[in-house]
Amino acid sequence: MTETPFKISIPDAALERLQKKLELTTLPDELDGAGWDYGVPLADVKRLVSRWTNGYDWRHHEAQLNATFRQFTRPIAVDGHGTLNIHYVHQRSEVANAIPLLFVHGWPGSFIEARKILPLLTTKSANHPSFHVVTFSLPGYGFSEAASKPGFGIEQYAEVGHKLMLALGYNEYVTQGGDWGHAITRKIAQVYGGKHSKAWHTNMVMGQPPQGDAQTELTDKDKQLLARTEWFRKKGSGYMQEQSTQPQTLGYALTDSPVGLLAWIYEKLVNWTDKYPWEDDEVLTWISIYYFSRAGPAASLRIYYEAVGPHKAEGERGFVGGAAPEIPLGLSHFPQELVVWSRKLGNIVFEAEHDSGGHFAAYEKPNELVDDLRKMFGQDGPAFGVVPGKSGYPTEGKSGTLAHRNSKNRTMMAETPFKISIPDSLLDRLKKKLELSTLPDELDGAGWDYGVPPADVKRLVSRWIDGYDWRYHEAQLNATLPQFIRPIDVDGHGTLSIHYVHQRSQVANAIPLLFVHGWPGSFIEARKILPLLSKESEEYPSFHVVVLGLPGYGFSEGATKPGFDIPQYAEVGNKLMLSLGYNEYVTQGGDWGHAITRKIAQVYGGKYSKAWHTNMVMGQPPEGDIQSEMTPQDKERLARTEWFDKKGSGYMQQSLSQPQTLGYALADSPVGLLAWIYEKLVNWTDSYPWEDDEVLTWVSIYYFSRAGPAASIRIYYEAIGPHKAQSERGFTSSSPPEIPLGLSHFPKDILVFPKSWSRKLGNIVFEAEHESGGHFAAYEKPDELVEDLGKMFGQDGPAFGVVPSKSGYSLEK
Repeated sequence: MTETPFKISIPDAALERLQKKLELTTLPDELDGAGWDYGVPLADVKRLVSRWTNGYDWRHHEAQLNATFRQFTRPIAVDGHGTLNIHYVHQRSEVANAIPLLFVHGWPGSFIEARKILPLLTTKSANHPSFHVVTFSLPGYGFSEAASKPGFGIEQYAEVGHKLMLALGYNEYVTQGGDWGHAITRKIAQVYGGKHSKAWHTNMVMGQPPQGDAQTELTDKDKQLLARTEWFRKKGSGYMQEQSTQPQTLGYALTDSPVGLLAWIYEKLVNWTDKYPWEDDEVLTWISIYYFSRAGPAASLRIYYEAVGPHKAEGERGFVGGAAPEIPLGLSHFPQELVVWSRKLGNIVFEAEHDSGGHFAAYEKPNELVDDLRKMFGQDGPAFGVVPGKSGYPTEGKSGTLAHRNSKNRTMMAETPFKISIPDSLLDRLKKKLELSTLPDELDGAGWDYGVPPADVKRLVSRWIDGYDWRYHEAQLNATLPQFIRPIDVDGHGTLSIHYVHQRSQVANAIPLLFVHGWPGSFIEARKILPLLSKESEEYPSFHVVVLGLPGYGFSEGATKPGFDIPQYAEVGNKLMLSLGYNEYVTQGGDWGHAITRKIAQVYGGKYSKAWHTNMVMGQPPEGDIQSEMTPQDKERLARTEWFDKKGSGYMQQSLSQPQTLGYALADSPVGLLAWIYEKLVNWTDSYPWEDDEVLTWVSIYYFSRAGPAASIRIYYEAIGPHKAQSERGFTSSSPPEIPLGLSHFPKDILVFPKSWSRKLGNIVFEAEHESGGHFAAYEKPDELVEDLGKMFGQDGPAFGVVPSKSGYSLEK
């Protein structure tokens, strides 16, 4: 099959749809003085969105791209994946014996990365070699067709690149790449090296530490390079964890929300470069190529799952799999690359060190990168003449031979009854956004492997648009949950208006209990346990239940200053109980509720908090030979934890490192928010039979929340972010509380440990094991959880009478 000339031509309808979406943009709030600590600053996104909406001219930039790039498409057959229509740029030099070079981009790049190096590489000169350059859009990127079946990994991308070069008549060629381009050109060197691929060059220099005491051999510069790598590991790699485990789930937000896509990529453009002076139109053109891409932006994420996903063994992963290639390798070191360290990469014949530059070398430092390629392949270079008869110079005399060488100062102090009442304008806006929804495609037979299946999202979105009645569910929530708001002063953070549910029992001496939810929960988690806990019974104690809406969740006000951490959430919970007259009380919580009630027990235990109970049982392995002491059930527990660590924790890595960046997509795209939360509702429960309206109500509380959904994920950054020492982190910090502790084990929680590992959690007086149930115990297994609390605090229980004169029974037992 022959190549077909290609011009970018985005339909007017797509431009009009984008304009409508931008005009309906919903942005998250931002903490005071946050800067880049939490992700992309709000001011940057507002400025870019304003320009995108009014002033940015796609047609002008489209014409420029078409004038600059000689573009084509060509069908390429890929073993096991059929034939894909591949978009590429083919820029030939005037020099007949120019060196064929395949340039391979990565994520979040595209063919546009080669824009500046093309004229430099193809220039005719007697002083340096010239190249015929082929730049292809990876399948699923830009205007290349995407694979429709799972399993399209590094080998397949390499196959496409190699076959494209052969189809163009380049049977012998060299390659250059960074990011995934490194992994793909490395694979080309491994599989096709020698016969076809003659040398490779990369600007993303991966590596492994040498044997022995690596630290003693490190120079000061080495340590600076490793500090950059450590920054990326702690602060910048959350996107990778999510994209390698649940790319489809993230894909809904990036496909549906142009603002979410903008923030997601813009963060990388800024953080991964070395102070590159991005112009707004430059950024918007880069993003627009993703937004208007043939397969949609979600398709570009799947390479992470296929190459470095949890199903891949360490030795099979994209950047390190297989033996080092034997063909000549050139390295260009740029100090602000994501990972910068020493190497065992292959047959290194050329190496260059630069004083500045980052991840997108071809775009950011085009002159330096091209100069390195000229030196490597030039007449005095170590890879001169690697492609026979292709010296790169105007005359064959240079052919040579291969030389492998804000709510302050309120006066309202008493509680105020509260009813949920979402304005009609917000409902109308939601409907418009849903009707403009754009969904990603799906690989054949993918199921849940890549994240939430589109069939589920389509069904839920269809119901959300037509059939789901928010006003009905709003009325139900108001009728069943006695809600209030109250100002709570928080040290260093002013006064916050806190939303809570207060369900009093008819039993006068009922036990005061504070229930604390986590993420992605809300006050709705307590919906089923409230009537059970507060009812009068001769068998079990009764409770006055207070359900705290965490600041930044539901209808509680969010903090406006950084540093609102677990101690501050605990302070709000304790002060709320005291303001209600409950000077002595007990607590229950899971997820972040575990960390918060633990902190309450540490700080306020004894005087105020008298006992605590959790259904998220954390643990630490004991000293010695762990395996020999583990039962089959212990191993089953750890298998669930291992699943979460490998497959389910990407959201956490992103939330704890760059929550603001993710927040743009969740705030702007109701479909993205739906998919992001729905995945957890399904995967974190034990086959719970979610009804569509049930899911939509749960998600709607986040969508309509007072502070917006972005505020809810900042707890990860504050509590376990990269700036926190291990000893200061939310779930493990400080010594265990001394007050009585009760544990309820549910086998499908996200972190499940052998029972013996939980011995250091505190003063354990009660423990219950359940055969089924997951993360949202109060919602999924309300009867079981309430029974455990009844047994713990009941007349024959180990914590009976911990709250003086509050037995929970009508008559003193």
